Amino acid sequence: MFLRLHTLAHGSFHRAIVCILIALLASCGGGSGANAPGADSALGTVTLELNMAQLPAAVAAQVMRPMASVGEYTIYTPAQIRAAYTMSALPAPDAALTPAQAAALGAGQTIYLIDAFHDPYIAQELAAFNARFGLPTCSVTVLGPSRALPLAGASTAGCELLVAASTAAGGISATAPAYDYGWATEIALDVQWAHATAPLARLVLIEAQDSSLASLLGAIKLANNMGPGVVSMSFGGKEGNWTDLVDSVFASDNMTYLAATGDHGPQVDWPAVASRVLAVGGTSLRFSDTGERSETSWSATGGGFSAFTPAPAYQSAAVQGIGGKAFRGVADVAMNADPATGQYVARIEPGATEPVWISAAGTSLATAQWAGVLAVANAQRALGGRPPLGAPHALLYESIASRPGDYFSAFSDVTAGSNGACSSCGAATGYDTLTGLGTPKVAGLLALLSQFTALPSAQTPPAPSKVISTTIGTDDIVGVQGLAMAGSIVFSDPSSTRLKVTISGVPSGLELVASGRSVVAKWAKPRAGSYNLQVQATNDVGQTALATVRIQVN
Repeated sequence: MFLRLHTLAHGSFHRAIVCILIALLASCGGGSGANAPGADSALGTVTLELNMAQLPAAVAAQVMRPMASVGEYTIYTPAQIRAAYTMSALPAPDAALTPAQAAALGAGQTIYLIDAFHDPYIAQELAAFNARFGLPTCSVTVLGPSRALPLAGASTAGCELLVAASTAAGGISATAPAYDYGWATEIALDVQWAHATAPLARLVLIEAQDSSLASLLGAIKLANNMGPGVVSMSFGGKEGNWTDLVDSVFASDNMTYLAATGDHGPQVDWPAVASRVLAVGGTSLRFSDTGERSETSWSATGGGFSAFTPAPAYQSAAVQGIGGKAFRGVADVAMNADPATGQYVARIEPGATEPVWISAAGTSLATAQWAGVLAVANAQRALGGRPPLGAPHALLYESIASRPGDYFSAFSDVTAGSNGACSSCGAATGYDTLTGLGTPKVAGLLALLSQFTALPSAQTPPAPSKVISTTIGTDDIVGVQGLAMAGSIVFSDPSSTRLKVTISGVPSGLELVASGRSVVAKWAKPRAGSYNLQVQATNDVGQTALATVRIQVN
C-alpha cells in the first residue's frame, strides 16, 4: 500500500531553471477572426519577479490518495517475517524479559505513524492482530489539545498506542478527522506491522485532517513537537520544483524519517527523495519458514534519480553503483512489498464487530517495518548509553555498505528483477534505485548499528552552490488559431529566493502573469504563426539562464 500525491505541476527540473514548459490547453474559443500568418509582427517584452520561497497554493492543496495493494497468493505472518529477516523470536506473552530482551523488541522507543483521515476501529483491529499472532497487547490513549508537549519518555514495560489528530500548524486538534476507507486500511497496515516489528515500542498514530500536502506537513510537524523517535510516512507524490521549500520539516534532532518510494514503478517521489529521509523500496519475498529467504525487486516499486535534489554526501563512490551521480538516488533500502507476497492485516468494516483478514502490501508495508527495525536499534543503543541514530544514511552508506564484510552481514543484496524498461530500472549488484542497498539481515544490522559511538556528522548534503544549471525542453508547442490556450512557464532555483524573469518576443494578446514559481500564460484568441519566446531568468546573486520556447499556432 502506498498513498500517492497528485501533482499539478508539469515538467522536469534540475538544480535551477531546469525545464521551462508551456502546456497549451484548448477550450471552446470564439470565431476564426485571427490574423493570417505573419500579419501581426508586433512583439513585446515582459519583465516579472517570481517569489521562489513561497509554497504555491496549488502545491499545498495537492491531494494524497490511497493505493491499496491486496494479494491473493502467499500471505506471511509476523513470525514468518521475523524469521525471514533474522529478527529475534517473539517471547511468550507472559515471559519476564531482561533489559536486553526488551530492547530487542523496541522498549522505550517511539514510532510516529503519519497518515490522513481517521480510522475509528484502530484499537479493535490492533487487538485482533495481537490476539491472533501472539503479540504484546497495547494500551490505547487518544490525545487532546491539552496534552503537554514534548511527550514524556516511552515506557519500557509495555506497548502503548497514542492517537492524535493534527492541525496544519503542528498542534493537536480537538476534532478527529473524517473517516476514509482507503486511508483507514493504510492506518491499520502501518500500526499493525510497525508493532509486529517493534512489539514493545510506543506507537503514536498522527492523523492529518485531510490528505493535502499542507495537512500532512502539519502532521510531521506535530511528530517533531512530540519528541525524539522514528517517523514512518506511507504517502507521497511526484517530486517537483517545490520540494526544497518543504524539506526543512525533516531537520529535527534525534529524529529518523522514513518514507515509501511508491508503488508505480520508476518515479521519484517526495518525501522519499528528501536527503534526510530514508527512502524504502520494495521486494518480492520467498520464504519457506526455514533457511535463507529469496528476494527479487518488486516490479512496481518506485525509485530513480532525482531531477531536483543534489546528490548527498553519503551517496559517494565508496558504494558500488551509486558514485558519480549528480542527483539523489532513491531508494536507500527495501523490504517485502509485493501484493503477491503480502502480509496479514486485520480490518474492521464500518458497522462490523469482527475483523476481516486481508493480505496487504506495498512500499508502505516495507516502510513501517524498517521504522520498527530502527526503533529497535535505538533501544539497543539506549541500553548501551548511546544516542539515537537520527538520520542513519551516513552509517548505512559510509560505515556499513562501503565495507564488504560489514555490508554482507547487514544486508542482502537484491540483484534480480525490474520495475520498467529504462536503463536504470533493473536490480544490480551493489546499489540500485529499486532496492537501494538491499534488504536487512536484521540481526547483523542491529549488531553494527548498536555499536557506533560517534555518529557521522555529514548527515545532510551541503547547501547547493549558487550556480544555475539549465536543461530546457525544446519541443514545439502547437496550438490552434482562435482557440483559447492556457499554461505556465515553471522555474526552479534552490539557491535563490527570487528570480527576475524577462520574456521577449511576446505576441500581442498573449498575457503573462507571475504566480509563485511560475509565469502563467494565457492567450484568448491566438493568431496563426510561429513565435519564439526568449526567456531570461536572473537569480538574486546575478547569475542568468536563458531559454527559447517556440509556439506554433496553426
